[in-house]
Amino acid sequence: MTEAGASERVIARAVDRVCHLMWFLMRQEPEVIALAEEHQAMGFPHYLTSRMGVMEVDRWADEVFIAPRSLVEHLLPRCLALDPPVYVDLSLAAAGRALSRISPTPPPALLELAERVEPEGGLVSAWARWSRSGDPYRDSVRDAMVIREDRAHGHYRAAAEAGLSPLELLVLTQLWKGREVDLITKGFKWGEPDVALATGALQRRGLVEAAGSISAAGRRLREEIEEGTDRWASRYLLGLGDERRRTVVAELEPLGSI
Repeated sequence: MTEAGASERVIARAVDRVCHLMWFLMRQEPEVIALAEEHQAMGFPHYLTSRMGVMEVDRWADEVFIAPRSLVEHLLPRCLALDPPVYVDLSLAAAGRALSRISPTPPPALLELAERVEPEGGLVSAWARWSRSGDPYRDSVRDAMVIREDRAHGHYRAAAEAGLSPLELLVLTQLWKGREVDLITKGFKWGEPDVALATGALQRRGLVEAAGSISAAGRRLREEIEEGTDRWASRYLLGLGDERRRTVVAELEPLGSI
């Protein structure tokens, strides 16, 4: 792995942790729980609205890859009732309060990196257009979302170039991480027939063994996708210079363990 790629992995982990202050997948922040409970939006409605509410509702299903389109469309009425743009601001404010409690100072490097992102893709472009509030903690979460969605766009782009659909990528990733594939049906609400079709397609390409484990070829391909994602996401680091890049990494690294 190149030094730029290694730097990007550190930054990606920190960014992911900051973004997950808004959701319940990694952390359970009381500020965010209070918001979701007040609006009766626990679970997927909160996740979808706080992440996707920066863009037009009729584009949500095209931009969500971890869950089936049918689930997004089913939840849209509940999400619309939350008034998505308002709910995004409330979610950012709640996550910002959580960040201020966890981190002694807002990380200025997030603003610097977010401003260097050249958005491609609908969701990252929408986040890049979302106005900052002037609150440094809340805006740090907003900037982290720009960086995170840019990496996600590059990730799915690399997978598409490798000939994988989003669901095939999800199945391969679960196996690559040593997780059970049935977590996709339980956690992401994909139907068992869809997961079986995706697994079958991976087996026909020799990426998954007949017994259901990832093959050596599958592991290589998944690692190549991750490296391609790193190359995409680290392009905004190239102009920083080695000294500044190391400073940015050192500043953000502690956030990776929150």
